[in-house]
Amino acid sequence: MKFIYLLIFSFIFLQNLHAKNPIPSPTFDDILKDIIKNDKYIFDDENIEIKVPSFADNPIQVPIFVNAKKIKDAKRMILFADLNPIPKIIDMDLKAIYPLISLNIKVAQETPLRALILDENNVWHIGSNNIKSFGGGCSVASVTSSDTDFGKLLGKIKSEVFEVEKDTYRIKSSIFHPMETGLIFGNPEFYINKIVLKDGVNILSTMELFSAISENPRFIFETKVKSQNYIIEFSDVDGNVFTSDIK
Repeated sequence: MKFIYLLIFSFIFLQNLHAKNPIPSPTFDDILKDIIKNDKYIFDDENIEIKVPSFADNPIQVPIFVNAKKIKDAKRMILFADLNPIPKIIDMDLKAIYPLISLNIKVAQETPLRALILDENNVWHIGSNNIKSFGGGCSVASVTSSDTDFGKLLGKIKSEVFEVEKDTYRIKSSIFHPMETGLIFGNPEFYINKIVLKDGVNILSTMELFSAISENPRFIFETKVKSQNYIIEFSDVDGNVFTSDIK
């Protein structure tokens, strides 16, 4: 019986392995190669939900939601936008959180959005959706940095946690930060490039961030670990570290 199951799995895997890219683009192959090298991958829109607006009329604040909880024991999740000048969005070492995230991003033009999830067998699952927009969001200076209270507000964090279902805890966190891309003349890059989420002392997840994320970013994560005191730590490219307890 196990042999039959193995044959069925192998057949499905080979079919998916040779499946066509559901949203072709001229940059996809090069970006994917750069990120996952020669690792195995499959296109898997059945198990990866990606929600985007029907039309992103505000290209500097495009809300996206990715849920790949159907992929059990996922180890890593990476998001990227094919046609952005800075394609990578976030790279998450999942550890003790689920492959689920909500955040806002900037888009330079209409672009496919990809979610890569690494499963327990070291196979990457790729989900895709298309963001329709007139674009221009990556070539606009941050409004945040022109705020007269910028110095006082920089790094201010608001967070909350609540149980959404049994053994699933949702963490919401936002931080005041300009998230400058460095693509505007006279505006050097200045963005949060790392998040560490902890359960007291234990690390639940470590994440690498990129400047394609919108200013004053807001995040949603989910974890199976219950804690009386979650801690979230934001670090930026200037060496600033901002920390907040979440109770």
